[in-house]
Amino acid sequence: MNLSSQLQRHFGFTEFRPGQKEACQAIVEGRDTVVLMPTGAGKSLCYQLTGVIRDGVTLVVSPLISLAKDQAEALREHNQPTVVLNSTRTAKQIEKARQRISAGGVKFVLTTPERLQKTDICELLCEVGVGLMVVDEAHCVSQWGHDFRPDYLCLPAVRQRLGNPPLVALTATASTRTLDEIRMSLRLSQPEVIRTGIDRPNLALEVRRCYSAEDKLAQLRQALEVEGVLERTEPAIVYCGTTKTVDQLSHALGGLRYHGRMRKAEREAAQEAFMDGPPAVMYATNAFGLGIDKCDIRQVIHVELPGSLEAYYQEIGRAGRDGKRSRCTLLYDPNDIDLRKMFAGGMVEASKIMTAHHTLVRGVEEFGEAETVALSKLTPISPLGRGALKSCFQLLSSRGIVAPAGRGRWRLIDRDMDHAVADRLEESTRVRSEDRQVALREMVEFAEASCCRWEILREHFGVNAAVSDVHCLCDHCGAQVAVGA
Repeated sequence: MNLSSQLQRHFGFTEFRPGQKEACQAIVEGRDTVVLMPTGAGKSLCYQLTGVIRDGVTLVVSPLISLAKDQAEALREHNQPTVVLNSTRTAKQIEKARQRISAGGVKFVLTTPERLQKTDICELLCEVGVGLMVVDEAHCVSQWGHDFRPDYLCLPAVRQRLGNPPLVALTATASTRTLDEIRMSLRLSQPEVIRTGIDRPNLALEVRRCYSAEDKLAQLRQALEVEGVLERTEPAIVYCGTTKTVDQLSHALGGLRYHGRMRKAEREAAQEAFMDGPPAVMYATNAFGLGIDKCDIRQVIHVELPGSLEAYYQEIGRAGRDGKRSRCTLLYDPNDIDLRKMFAGGMVEASKIMTAHHTLVRGVEEFGEAETVALSKLTPISPLGRGALKSCFQLLSSRGIVAPAGRGRWRLIDRDMDHAVADRLEESTRVRSEDRQVALREMVEFAEASCCRWEILREHFGVNAAVSDVHCLCDHCGAQVAVGA
């Protein structure tokens, strides 16, 4: 197959960007594929072109609603029939989309991992056939999958229910450790790994040492000021470690705010104001930014230490997407390490995992239909709370012992579970906790380093340390850059 002619026919491009053709070739041939490309390098085209070429529907799992919306609009612009199934759709819109899928009139279906678990989308897609499954922003499997978005752990079970189509994992960055976890968590079979580098030569990286909360606030104000005033002429994002810090800084310095404890309408209004309103500062937790395609963000500032170099790189990657010089500042106070150590816990005891399994066995016997039962019926008969019960089920799902059955129901696959399995799952959560501790130490070393910061990132992500043709803009390499120059 001539991929170049297909590219021009369906998307109007005359040539591939670096890495795209190799990725498309592997996907067309039906191989599991991991695509590691920096922001703006064209990762999405790798699944879009191959999704058009391959038979069947392409299922795209995206972490954020805004990301799915942008990608759906891009596909429709190229006359590719696409539907989005998430919480923003009305019942009427969902039913219309279902009818289109059933009639074979849809090529791309974009949804979230939670939606796949809570509804019968899988059953609907099985009827029409899925030719390709895509996990966008695949680092979330590692970064969020065991904490904030545990439904990511159920994706292998979803894939199995769909008949094990080839799977494509897309991300801007992954260290060797994160790549291994993506492979394991998604159960990829000898995947082809396409990696094109991480350099963003227009980003000026700097770390400013702070010695107190007052000092940090003063340095933040200084970093945000333009000619001595805080009034913005260009957009900026200030990342905070907690919702409390977001609220405090937005109140003290003025600007927009975004975090998970705000009402949905407030978050949407803040995002819309940042994207389409006059230039502003957005104070946010890491809940903001993934999938935000705003090209003219001139500053990204971290007021607290990110949990890992992966998280740091993803977040600074939102700056300077138009290729113009932009500044990325980390305000580093060693006292922030204690906050990150608190977030780095999370081991699940084997006894709780066994209890969750016993609860499902009992629930199936009492309430089950076809070996499935609703979580709402299990919570009253379990000593575990609803959240702990669901988390344990998701861990068990990652080993194929239980599986999400849609509409909040869980399927019991193996009635007999040896305690050794629970011990291994406990050990896996302990190892992940230790990995987070290692990631934190690497982030501290980056903040305290006295050498080229881009060189540290290249080494961490396993990228060839070839010197860039563009002079490095990090603070240690001595470049003095005016923001927006």
